[in-house]
Amino acid sequence: MCVNSMEKQAVVIRLKFTKESEVKYISHLDLMRTFQRAIRRSELPISYSSGFNPHQEISFGAPLSLGVTSDAEYVDIKFDGLITVDEILTRLADKLPVGIKPVDGVVLKPKAKSAMGIVTHAKYTICMLIKNITPELVESKLGELADMDHILVMKEQPKKDFALKEIDIKPMIMNIKVVSNEADRYCIKCLLLSGSRANLKPELLVTALREHCKLDISSVRINREEVYAEANGQLLDLLQYASMEKE
Repeated sequence: MCVNSMEKQAVVIRLKFTKESEVKYISHLDLMRTFQRAIRRSELPISYSSGFNPHQEISFGAPLSLGVTSDAEYVDIKFDGLITVDEILTRLADKLPVGIKPVDGVVLKPKAKSAMGIVTHAKYTICMLIKNITPELVESKLGELADMDHILVMKEQPKKDFALKEIDIKPMIMNIKVVSNEADRYCIKCLLLSGSRANLKPELLVTALREHCKLDISSVRINREEVYAEANGQLLDLLQYASMEKE
């Protein structure tokens, strides 16, 4: 546990939680509502905004695609009153549905940047069925993909009526490698740019594997292992980043 107590009122806690297979089809909006209900039911001293329509002071990190599981989701929550981080984790775990599990937390320093605002990278494991190919050829095709000057795919633009636009995803792939294979099922790990400056969803990487590597891919399962913020040339998870931020 990163922090186990709070010394003053009105502090912001960053929680890390999982989103497992039981809830992988819950949308980001529904996830927000789920946390809001769990906070109310657990009677935690959540802070509310001022004004005509007050709302809970809660902010999530980088949204997760529908159908993707995660070991490392983050949410910043502002609380009033004295309460330990351990108690927050325990009381929320009792009210959240199966598949959403708070696992760690840290008190943010004053004026700390939000989880949403600091994310720069995300690490994924993508497992998929690839038929009629040898492990050696899969490795070779991944190498060919990495050597391409440009990797062009079509991406939907939600803010423009989901019109398709061709983009180059090559600059957003930091690394990619095969980590296991068994009975035509391959798992790859990849580090991708993520956040407001550049964001590559792993589904587009799978599209590139199909189109550019000509792989017969099916039964895809994607898990986000961690999200990172970049600081002084290093990638830190969001709890580590919070611990090193200045007052």
